[in-house]
Amino acid sequence: MAEISIRKFTPMETELKTKKFRIRESEDPVGLSYEKLLRKHDKTRKVYDINPYAEVYRFRENLYCIYSESLDGMGDPWSFLILGPEKAMLIDTGFGLGDLKGLVKELAGEMPLVVVNTHYHFDHAYGNYQFERVYCHEYEVPAMKTKLTPHVWDYLFDEGGKCVWTEFDRGDLIPYKEYEIVGCPDGYSFDLGGGYEVEMVHLPGHTAGHAAYLDKRNRILFAGDAACIGNLGITGDPVNPLYGKAATVTRFRDALAKLTARNDEFDTVFPSHSVLDLDKVVLSNILETCDKILDNPAACDSMCIKVRNGVEREFCNKMIYRAGNLTYSMETV
Repeated sequence: MAEISIRKFTPMETELKTKKFRIRESEDPVGLSYEKLLRKHDKTRKVYDINPYAEVYRFRENLYCIYSESLDGMGDPWSFLILGPEKAMLIDTGFGLGDLKGLVKELAGEMPLVVVNTHYHFDHAYGNYQFERVYCHEYEVPAMKTKLTPHVWDYLFDEGGKCVWTEFDRGDLIPYKEYEIVGCPDGYSFDLGGGYEVEMVHLPGHTAGHAAYLDKRNRILFAGDAACIGNLGITGDPVNPLYGKAATVTRFRDALAKLTARNDEFDTVFPSHSVLDLDKVVLSNILETCDKILDNPAACDSMCIKVRNGVEREFCNKMIYRAGNLTYSMETV
């Protein structure tokens, strides 16, 4: 039997200028509890005047984690700012609401900035228009280029111009401008000065060119949407005309196997949604789930309905040990 999300929603009162009033997926109780504790009680939390749409947390001496509320009814995204000895790195740019560039400058000063994306999706890359150059995996470049249009935010509003999921001031969307997209191969290393390396790790599945970033000094893997507590989606990549076939459980499994073989190089995992600072064992648990799916794709634990390109489609869910579920279809195995 197909399981349709109940979409229960518990709004959280904060001083941010966004106000969520509708969601598209049911809330994960673990993630919701984490957010309540973090957003109400974490002593590093700060909202800067330059960007009232973002909460900033300092979880390492040189690491700022930037939380913003989703504009399209899905999970609230994290962006990450690493301060190296000579350069700073921003991992993902969110929806493009509010002055992210100004906020980063306030946190990093005049330090040169490297901007990278885990993947091209709305909540990870629509703030790219605030910057001159952005790096991503080479497989993601064709999909990123499809987003070079000033109409990317249109879906957030109804025909009358009202917000569909989250209320915000439309005038606070930073104006669209084109930027340079630089594709990098798997294993490409960014030097933030003094030998401080952050490595791009190709983790296809969620999208064809999805990438994680390995901060070798902090021993953190920034995993994008490849290790989120609650739900991982491998539901196809129709936007990518060249490499879309890489968005499969098989490719994800093979990349995870290579990554878990290197787990002596990092201690913790920071996904782009929900709970941060996960033990690296979560990657082994996801790998085990992938193996179960590939062994018998039809033996899923439940079904769910998701909307893709305006059409409702049925997808399979397979449970990940202590971490949620992986969503896939027979076409994306």
